[in-house]
Amino acid sequence: MSLKHLNIAVPDVARTKAFFETYFGFRCLDVKGDNVIAILVDDDGFTLTVSNFTKTETPHYPTDFHVGFVQETTEQVMEIYRTMKADGIDVGKEPHTYGGRGTMSFYVTAPGNFMVEILCII
Repeated sequence: MSLKHLNIAVPDVARTKAFFETYFGFRCLDVKGDNVIAILVDDDGFTLTVSNFTKTETPHYPTDFHVGFVQETTEQVMEIYRTMKADGIDVGKEPHTYGGRGTMSFYVTAPGNFMVEILCII
């Protein structure tokens, strides 16, 4: 079994869709309604949807909630970090190694106010 689909409720579907297309290589298959839901896919067959069905409430995620995107190399992690930083995104401190976890990563707040971890298992 593998996780192949995730929906994230966001206040601004168009902005969040663009974020995942720009930095993580997702392709948009469809946008329904007036940016009610965007259906995105990646090269591994994962489907990510970002939605705001009611357009009357702002979703709130718990402090520790995050989604992670595993990269094959530490260089890829650094490249995403540098690109986001150059684009004016607040990426915080440089990616660093978590010895006990065996990863190198950084966290960024995505449009929609939830955390995204970009990491490489080392």
